[in-house]
Amino acid sequence: MQSKIPTFSIKRKSTSGNISSSTSYSTYLDLFEEEYLSDDHDLQEAISRSLDSSASESDLKMTLERIMEQIASRVNNNSTIRFNIVRRNVWDGASRAMGRSNFSPEKKVDVKFTDDYGISEGAVDNGGPTREFFRLCLHEIKDKIGIFEGPPNAKVLTCNSKAMRDNGYFYAGQIMAMSIAHGGQSPCFLSELLYECLIKGPDNVMVKTEHITEEETRSQVQSILWAETESQLQDAVAQAACLISLAGHNVRITLENKKDTALDLAHWYVLQRTRAPFERFRDGLKSLGVLDALQRYPLQTKCLFVKAEKGLTATDVENLFQIIYSERGSNAFQEECRILAFWQDYLQDAEIENDVSLEDILVFFTGCDSIPALGFSPKPSLEFITHSRFPVANTCENILRIPVHAVYTDFRCDMNFAIRNSPGFGRA
Repeated sequence: MQSKIPTFSIKRKSTSGNISSSTSYSTYLDLFEEEYLSDDHDLQEAISRSLDSSASESDLKMTLERIMEQIASRVNNNSTIRFNIVRRNVWDGASRAMGRSNFSPEKKVDVKFTDDYGISEGAVDNGGPTREFFRLCLHEIKDKIGIFEGPPNAKVLTCNSKAMRDNGYFYAGQIMAMSIAHGGQSPCFLSELLYECLIKGPDNVMVKTEHITEEETRSQVQSILWAETESQLQDAVAQAACLISLAGHNVRITLENKKDTALDLAHWYVLQRTRAPFERFRDGLKSLGVLDALQRYPLQTKCLFVKAEKGLTATDVENLFQIIYSERGSNAFQEECRILAFWQDYLQDAEIENDVSLEDILVFFTGCDSIPALGFSPKPSLEFITHSRFPVANTCENILRIPVHAVYTDFRCDMNFAIRNSPGFGRA
């Protein structure tokens, strides 16, 4: 006689409080013949905690490389969307493309840059134009279209009625997601506060008065917070009367509740005032599974959205390259070894001087001013040329060809001249 083993259909609570019966544990138990619904609440909770703990440990072990591969796998290379772009107004062309009925962020991006007269450059987009497009587009999103405010690399959303009407917040989120998925640079300019909002939601984030970027408003709120006497408090309240009214704060403000009041006003101004723009921006980031990845793996993906304190270094740029030498032992090989030292000195100078920056050099041969999370594909290569006194770059193949000079000062001067006068796409 075959014995029967009792099985348990485990009902778990999700983080939202809803009941879910689909777990790896219950699926395993379903392999047995008989189902049994356990009434032991403690047992249910113990198993649920065990499963949650295992999931958390698994999430922490997930590498950024694997996360990026999952995001990039959503790109459909069999279908293409064209962006026709003028460099002086990248956002206009990007918005037109995203507004087309056949647009999809999953489609492979094909970028054509035109001059001011609308004549195509004729460059085939094998990656270089796409990287440059995302760099220029992210720059406009960050600083020019009026949807962000705050320090250069710690932006928060601001209100812009035209951008809401034109779907600008949604498009901005979508472009940021696409740049990550399509091999562009990361949008590393969000504030820690805004990043936390994307993870938890605005209602679950603490705002401080210093998060208010607008100087006059911040001063008004802090005057309430710092008031020490009833007279000082009433003067501060009078100065902030308009803000208090807009925030809908109807509680009488006293010395006892001034701190709570100041924090409430700060929260309203920074997050609640911009709630509708935030939701549209967040919807755009859902493209290609980027928001889901951000919320599931916040520690790993933080570097994609929040700028690290460490800036680009000469060593970072130097390590990008594979060096293409002539035959070892030849006269050309000896010359190339000498020029390689010039190149390494040039990077060191760019790190500490202002003539040409490391970011300018990166743009010249890749189209990006920062290194993508997974590096560049194909891997950049450094070659040597004797037929030109100036460097030549192929941004599609990530190739930089540097000239052979007799003295370092000439090498540096000609490198600077070429990079400064590049149209942003280098020379192919």
